[in-house]
Amino acid sequence: MKKRLIVSLAIGCILLLLAYFQPYKLVVVVGQSMYPTYKSGQIVLAKKTKYFKKSDVVVALSDDRSLIVKRILYTPEEYYYYVMKKEGYYKLVIDNSYRSIVKTKNIDDAYMMELKVPKNHYYLIGDNLDNSDDSRRFGTVEENEVLYKVVQWILN
Repeated sequence: MKKRLIVSLAIGCILLLLAYFQPYKLVVVVGQSMYPTYKSGQIVLAKKTKYFKKSDVVVALSDDRSLIVKRILYTPEEYYYYVMKKEGYYKLVIDNSYRSIVKTKNIDDAYMMELKVPKNHYYLIGDNLDNSDDSRRFGTVEENEVLYKVVQWILN
């Protein structure tokens, strides 16, 4: 009986250590910022990694240190653009292809502001542009604050 308890405790400790050090994490999507890709309350499986690329969906720390699920729009040292109208209105140019930039530059009463993602930073954005708190408000996110890459959704 005593031996069985010790074995059970040892197995429990090993499982706890494996759970603590494993590279995967279950994350609950909060809010509508990633809709329609992910819905609020949906559970996703995320993998700890240091290698991210453009369009990866990631789990990162926000400016208030809470976990957020967003998509990488721009990578380190990549240029991005805002259109600024004279009335004070501004808009992020999502597609920074040459054709899009030339078309945007020809808008009357507007000018373009070119910015560059700092080294070791990412520009994160939600898929639901009209309902997302992302890098458009809190700026770029440091590389060490991008924690996981979403690899699969688990539950709706």
